Amino acid sequence: MIRRLHYLVGSLKARLALASVVLIAASVALTVVLVLQQMEQRSQRAVLDSEIANAERIGLVLSAKIVSLQRVLRAASAQVPVDRLDKPAAVTAFLDQQQVLRSLFDSVFIADARLHLVAVAENGGVRMTDIDASDRAYLQRTVNARRPMISQPGVSRTSGTPMFAMTMPLFDRQGRLTAILIGAMKLSSNDLLNDLTRPAVDDHDPVSTIVADAEGNIVSHKDSSWVMKKAATEPRFTRVVGEWMAEGSPIEPQGSARRLGDDIVAVAGVPDADWVVFRSAPAELLLGGPTAGRREAIWIGSTVAVAGGLIILLVMLALLRPLRQLERRALRLISEGFSAQEPWPHAGGELGELARVFQHVLGQQAAMRASSDELLVKMRAVMANAPVGIAFTRLGRFELVSDQFARLFGYDSAQVTGMQTHVICPSDDMHRSFVRMATRTFAEGATCDEERELVRADSSRFWARLQGAPVRAGDSQAGTIWIFTDITESRRHREQLSWSASHDELTGLVNRREFELRLGEEIGGRADAESSAALFIDLDRFKAVNDRLGHAAGDALLKNIAGILVGRARAHDTVARIGGDEFAVLLRGCDPRAAERIAASICARVAQHRIESDNAEAAHGLSVGASIGIVAIDATFATVKDVLMAADEACYDAKRAGRGTVRTYRRSAGSPEIAVE
Repeated sequence: MIRRLHYLVGSLKARLALASVVLIAASVALTVVLVLQQMEQRSQRAVLDSEIANAERIGLVLSAKIVSLQRVLRAASAQVPVDRLDKPAAVTAFLDQQQVLRSLFDSVFIADARLHLVAVAENGGVRMTDIDASDRAYLQRTVNARRPMISQPGVSRTSGTPMFAMTMPLFDRQGRLTAILIGAMKLSSNDLLNDLTRPAVDDHDPVSTIVADAEGNIVSHKDSSWVMKKAATEPRFTRVVGEWMAEGSPIEPQGSARRLGDDIVAVAGVPDADWVVFRSAPAELLLGGPTAGRREAIWIGSTVAVAGGLIILLVMLALLRPLRQLERRALRLISEGFSAQEPWPHAGGELGELARVFQHVLGQQAAMRASSDELLVKMRAVMANAPVGIAFTRLGRFELVSDQFARLFGYDSAQVTGMQTHVICPSDDMHRSFVRMATRTFAEGATCDEERELVRADSSRFWARLQGAPVRAGDSQAGTIWIFTDITESRRHREQLSWSASHDELTGLVNRREFELRLGEEIGGRADAESSAALFIDLDRFKAVNDRLGHAAGDALLKNIAGILVGRARAHDTVARIGGDEFAVLLRGCDPRAAERIAASICARVAQHRIESDNAEAAHGLSVGASIGIVAIDATFATVKDVLMAADEACYDAKRAGRGTVRTYRRSAGSPEIAVE
């Protein structure tokens, strides 16, 4: 049963049916994807237009409310007793009569020409006062512009609650300012803002709305705890607010909408107040679940494809039935009881020709088998006694291996025969890379000689030298002979020598020679490179540590300082020890200001480091610091020597400035002299 199943899976009929399924599925999928894409684009455009209209509507409502408040304030200003502001009774009587004005604003103030608040009406009462408000920006703008103003939202000095104010200046016939009528309103007032940002349905409404001022501070939010916080910190609006601020924080009444990631966002301004409305909602919900639609379309397309494939499979079974009969007869070629004289089924056309081909192949097979058996006996003798690992591979499989090869990889010789060659490679990608390299080498008429990391049967890895050549040049079907030699120890010795030549033995950091090589590469690539900088660090008071605690403590301190530098550097930076207590850091892709911040951080961390010693008395009072010189690497530095000279100047200036400081090297304009700041 299993054999028959394998046959059906690999048969021509199954492959044709599978190809039909794939073709039908691809056609249906392409049609569905194109249709859904068009529908989604249209839905998204409609949703964007709707959200623009909603944002603009909120902006218009806010603008209308503000204009209405300004009109009330203007009407009341005509009754202000400007010629009796020094008469408490007249001022108090005026404010007592302004019930409508006081019902619209949480606080009402009157300021005189000196910008002193002379009276205030709030919390149901009226009181006289004399508060100097000339430092308030919105009053100064009112005087300078000689027209009504709306203040930026802020926290009240008296109540401590977020508020904003509206002003109405009064002038005499000569155009002189006589008084200012001020109406202040809490941002939490339901009459102005909250109804506009509260969810339309319930607290689970997917659409979120906030109102912010020109500085990006939240003026209105369904959660009052967000008021006066930065809109960019609100997770649902971080991205849209960031883009709005990057565009210069425009306040435009004409709304805009776009899709940002998984959300659809809309923005519209409230020009009268210099506020802006932001709306955000998940695109998946607003667009009606396009992802679910795509899944349903995939299921429908898959069902259609499978049904079509089954129909095609049944047709193929009927058409190719005679081929199956010839196949059964051909399979008897390899059975033990098969006779060359056994008659083949009679058939015409292509099937008859195929039967004659099989008979010819049978005769050739018998002759070749005898020759191959003799050659195989000789080859096995060689493979059993060879002192190196030898393998014969063909079509991606091991056909014959030596006993030494089996021992090298931890397999039994019989077990390896027939195995795929990729089993000795650490990964399929590495195997494919090696095959491409070998194919290219053999095509050029050369032999392959490579060092590669391979894997044994127990999953352990080792390095081997692989030498290979094709059995027959130009014929990849003939196979390849490979020789394997274990070079793990010799390679490890080479790597240790290479590492020691380029690293500092005490700290494990790059040494001066390697640092100068990398610095030279950075200077040589200046034409198209990003900004880079080099930090040169000289430890302060390090000699005292060696003198009082000994060189072992000094070595331990140098290791700790190396750890601080590595912890502050990035993965692509280079940290080096270039002398006794001198270090350097090459910062790739780092502008001078960022380099200064990194250098200041290193100074602070080195200064905070505490020296540990078993001799607490000797260690008492000991500390080290870091004087750092910064060199911004640009086209003015032609050689490594130029950079090192500039670094010495910068470090010297840092030492001269009191140590524990950072100085940046700069070249004076118009002079070959150097200047250090």
